[in-house]
Amino acid sequence: MVGPGRPQIVLFGSSIVQYSFINGGWGATLADVYSRTADIILRGYGGWNSRYALKVLDQVFPKVHKLCSDKCS
Repeated sequence: MVGPGRPQIVLFGSSIVQYSFINGGWGATLADVYSRTADIILRGYGGWNSRYALKVLDQVFPKVHKLCSDKCS
C-alpha cells in the first residue's frame, strides 16, 4: 500500500528501542517483516525513563488535528 493510508508502527522507548535497528536487532527484524506493508518509525531515547517519556508524549505523538489541514475527516 502506498500513500497516507499506510499503517505505521511506532517504536517508542529508551535505549532498547534506540538500538533496535543495529544489525540483527528486533527493530530491523520488524522493518523486514512489515516491509511494503507498514512504516516502522523509530523514537528511541537512550537514558530516558517513563517519567521523561510522559513529559514529551504530546510532542512525539501529536494530535491528529495538529497534523491535518481543514480537509481531514
